[in-house]
Amino acid sequence: MILGWLVVLSGACAVGLSSTPHNSVLCRSCGRELADPSYLKTKTLSPEFIERKNQTLLFGVKHPVSIEKLKNPAGNEFEVVSFEKAGCVGVGAWSSEATWFPGFVWRVCVCPQCGSHVGWIFQPQDLLLPDQDKPSSAGFYGIILGRVIDEHFAETLTISKPRY
Repeated sequence: MILGWLVVLSGACAVGLSSTPHNSVLCRSCGRELADPSYLKTKTLSPEFIERKNQTLLFGVKHPVSIEKLKNPAGNEFEVVSFEKAGCVGVGAWSSEATWFPGFVWRVCVCPQCGSHVGWIFQPQDLLLPDQDKPSSAGFYGIILGRVIDEHFAETLTISKPRY
């Protein structure tokens, strides 16, 4: 006999139990909350984009959000959205090599719970301070769209496992 069971990601509520309209952006790997959609930022766009599109209702936000497809020197392509604030953690040194945003340095950003690479932190090079670990108000987080999931969508996921 196969019994279905609901997987509830950490940071998300079970379906139908949430009475608040708040939405969060979660790590796709472990479900940890990484960002609040109210911090989506669309004013910093890359001249290096391969493709750019605007999407409404992304993460529950009703205004258009810019999604940019970007390619790194290794040929990997990423769909990236920008946030003013996010809960991922920067790792490694700041770099100015192969930046998608001229005048900005970057570093990899990972989920603090599972360590999954979820994007990058970008900071204007001329505003970078020694030992800085987060972007200033002039910087931002570039989050890989395929590495995160909308909380409300995550709440609808069920997984069936056979019971032995």
